[in-house]
Amino acid sequence: MIIDLAKYKSGKSTLFTGRPQGKSVREKLDLDSVDTSEENINVIIPKGTSSINPSFFLGLFFPSIKTLGSEKFKEKYKFKIEEDNPVIEKILKGHIEDALRNARNTMNKSNSFSLFKKSNLSK
Repeated sequence: MIIDLAKYKSGKSTLFTGRPQGKSVREKLDLDSVDTSEENINVIIPKGTSSINPSFFLGLFFPSIKTLGSEKFKEKYKFKIEEDNPVIEKILKGHIEDALRNARNTMNKSNSFSLFKKSNLSK
C-alpha cells in the first residue's frame, strides 16, 4: 500500500500540522484496519514539504505505533521523502524521529520532567 501525503496537503501549504488533521487523514485511510493486515506501507512525503509537525504525525500514526510497538511500526511503515534538497530531507527525517521519540516517551510515560526526582524539585 502507498500513502501519498500530497493528497492530504491543504492548498499550497508546505507543511503538515495539527493533530486533528492527522486524525482525519488516518480515518480516511482506515489505518486501524491496515495496522492489523500483513501489508507493508510506503508513506510518500511529497517534494516541497518543509515540515511534518509531531502533532500531525502523531494524529496520523500514534495509534499504529501504540498497536504495533515502535520497532514493528518502523518495519511496517517506510517513509520516502521525495525532496531533492539534502538539507530539507535531513530536517524532515529529524521531524519524523522527533515524533517517534515523542510517541515512545508517551507510551513509556516519560518526559523531560521524569529525569528529576520529586525530592530534587522540593529542595
